[in-house]
Amino acid sequence: MTGIPTPAWAAFKERRHIMARVGHLIPRKQVEIERAVRLLRAHFIDQRPRAPKRGTIQRIMLVGPFARPRATPDRETGDINDYDIWAFVDHAAYKGMNRYWGLARRVVASSLRGRATITLSVFTLDEIDRLRAVGNLFLTDQYDRGVILYDRDDPPAEEAKDAGL
Repeated sequence: MTGIPTPAWAAFKERRHIMARVGHLIPRKQVEIERAVRLLRAHFIDQRPRAPKRGTIQRIMLVGPFARPRATPDRETGDINDYDIWAFVDHAAYKGMNRYWGLARRVVASSLRGRATITLSVFTLDEIDRLRAVGNLFLTDQYDRGVILYDRDDPPAEEAKDAGL
């Protein structure tokens, strides 16, 4: 085995990275959230006929009750879970739910097969700062307590370990 990572190995490490961030949840919920993030990233339609031509997902977060560790450990209840996921894009033009996110939402819903639902909200990176400026405590508290599942600027795990992060 050479020291060159394969795409499959990189995908495996990324999945483990996401699941570690929601380690306070039971394994089934960790897998559901990881699958949703992977499919949202894979099926985001990021081409427009005019500028800005390429859109990028900058960050994906889990917010709401599943993002916060509880005093009691998470356990299986048999309920259908509703995960609140926020995606952050680089330009407001890519917030269109059906045009850019429709396919991704359908694929995620099909993949979860009724075991869980995803409520997807799309923001630009600077919207959180604007919400703080106007004093919207509900959304800014959700953001502050959320768990970042994917961050485009986050170095891969090996690079972070090498850099001492």
